[in-house]
Amino acid sequence: MQMKPSCIQYPSIANSESQNMAFILNFLRTSPPPQTNPDRPLLPGSPPAYALPLNPVLYLTLAIDSIAPLLRIRSQKGAAGGGTALQIPVPLGLRQRRRTAITWILDAASKKKSRGSGKNQFAQRVAEEIISVVEGRSGVWDKRGARANLMFGQKRRRIQAS
Repeated sequence: MQMKPSCIQYPSIANSESQNMAFILNFLRTSPPPQTNPDRPLLPGSPPAYALPLNPVLYLTLAIDSIAPLLRIRSQKGAAGGGTALQIPVPLGLRQRRRTAITWILDAASKKKSRGSGKNQFAQRVAEEIISVVEGRSGVWDKRGARANLMFGQKRRRIQAS
């Protein structure tokens, strides 16, 4: 008995999702060059700010990688003694760092007030949030700073205890 191959439907990117991504990249491409904040530097070796709108994919990648956290806290039960959990900083992989950064950007964009109606409003808020990340005026930088202070505080306590 010969079996017929079944028609497998692979999931594809929905049309609205690709339209949103196209809108975001087009918004980044047509926006004026960002004015970067020296207090919140981007990744070392990144191109100058005036060149970012020329390559919107690099613009997006630079914004995500600049705010991506390097560490996360893992609680180890019983390691500290006395029934308390020891909090240990653990490095994150590249995909985990980027996923966290994208989640932070999407959360910040969803909390912003919409300035109109239409199907591209969320995509526009995401694009504006990416621009504000590169310019250093996004609240995501504060979230990253708070996490970094928490991580390095844990590291200092571990070193002092040794």
